[in-house]
Amino acid sequence: MEWLLKLALPILMGVIGKLLSPENIALYGDRLFDLLEEAVENSETTIDDITVLPVIKALRQGLNIPDNDA
Repeated sequence: MEWLLKLALPILMGVIGKLLSPENIALYGDRLFDLLEEAVENSETTIDDITVLPVIKALRQGLNIPDNDA
């Protein structure tokens, strides 16, 4: 069983490294922020437009995830 772990661990680490590449983080981060922005914009309350959207914008800037739809 230990040999299986020694064989699988480098493969798993390689896959995780590819998934967490800067390009993938930017791509999927943008999609996640777009989903959150759309949910906030479509909600019936207006207070979250004033409070949540600026936070999302600040997170985009802080994490260096540009809005590709803009």
